[in-house]
This record gives sequence, C-alpha cells and structure tokens, in this order.
Amino acid sequence: MKKFRTLPVYTLLLGLSLWLSSCNSSNKHLEEGRKLLGENKINEAITALNEAVSADAGNAQALNARGVAYYQLKDYSNALLDYEQAMKADSSLYLPYFNRAKLRIAQNDFESAIKDFSKAATLAPDSAEIYLNRGFVYAELKLPQKATPDFDKAVQLAPKNAETYFVRGNLYLEQKNYPSAIRDYEQAVGLRSDFPKAFYNMGLAQNLVGNREAACLSFQQAKKLGYAEAADAVATFCK
Repeated sequence: MKKFRTLPVYTLLLGLSLWLSSCNSSNKHLEEGRKLLGENKINEAITALNEAVSADAGNAQALNARGVAYYQLKDYSNALLDYEQAMKADSSLYLPYFNRAKLRIAQNDFESAIKDFSKAATLAPDSAEIYLNRGFVYAELKLPQKATPDFDKAVQLAPKNAETYFVRGNLYLEQKNYPSAIRDYEQAVGLRSDFPKAFYNMGLAQNLVGNREAACLSFQQAKKLGYAEAADAVATFCK
C-alpha cells in the first residue's frame, strides 16, 4: 500500500521537474532571442524564440518578443498573432497591448492604437512610454486637449528623459505657445546636450518670439551636432 500511496507524489514531482525544465529551456531561448533582437539579427532571433515557444507555448514574454521580431520585418499578420497569443497567455502583461498599439499606428489605425495604449496604461500606470506614445497619437489626430495631459504625465513619470520634454515642446510649438515650447526644449537639451533637433526647434521658437540672437545660437549648435536643416537657418538668422 505504501508504494501505491507514494506513486502519485512521485508522479507529481516528476511532472513538476519536467515542467520546470521546459520553463528553464524556454527562458534560456527567450534570453538568446532578446540578445539577438538587440543586435538586430532578426531572423536568428525568431529562430531562438521559436525554440522558446516550442519549449513553453504559454511563455507570454517569448510570444511578445517574437511578435516584436515579426513587426520589425513588417510581417504584421504574424506579429499580431503573437501579440494576441501573449495576451491570452498572460493577461496582466502590458507589453503585448503596447506593441499591438504600435502595430496599429503602422497600419494607420489610430483609434485602435489608442484603445491598446489605454489598456496598457491600466496594466502599467507608471510607464512614461505609454503616455508619451498615446499622447503622440492624440497629437497626430489634432487632439491637443488629450495629448497635453498624456505628455504632462510622461514628464511627471520620467523627469530625466529628454524625449518627453522634446515631444511636449513640439506640441506647444504647434499650438504657438512659444514660451512653453522654449522651456521644454531647454529642459531637453539640458538633459541631453547632443540633441540637435531639440536645439533646432528651440531656435525656431526663439525666433518666433523675437529673440533672434538666442535663435542663432541654437541653430549654430544644431548645425554643429550635424542637423542638416540647421545650415540654412544659420545662413538666414546669423548674419
């Protein structure tokens, strides 16, 4: 009787061991795939991620990463399939929603992109990148009243990220709120001194408020950093 009583326990332990082994194998291939993605070796990454999914079909991170690889190849149908499989595998993971939103942008389906970014924001409310990207979509749709709060939130969550100030500055520039645009561009270049586009746009805003001397300095810095359009601005405003 003792043998029969211990058999289910042994079987359970064996099953657990096999499951852990498959998970470890899947995660090993996942890390390899991520590394290859970072090296822009997309096809090799897909091969590694195929192995990860084969070892564990419910590995949401691997499915999401493979979706990213397909997206980079512009294979949107397979990318979409992987993102949606990742959502089913782990409904608490925000990345598949975030990445599907970016895919929707590539397809010019902005309304669906907003829905996915909004879902991602409920799952990861502290991710500045989500608000930054959703704000960008609102700005593209000419909805500044919705874009501005998202950019504000992104700045609040990532106050050391130059890109957040730059993007909000662009919105202010488009709205002809030049003083606010200048302040954001100043923050951007203060955080990242090698940001030629921010220097150039700051020059545009400075010129529009009549500060030609400051605009000239900004254009010169943009030119120094290799921004092609700055050469004409320097020739025009730095006489």
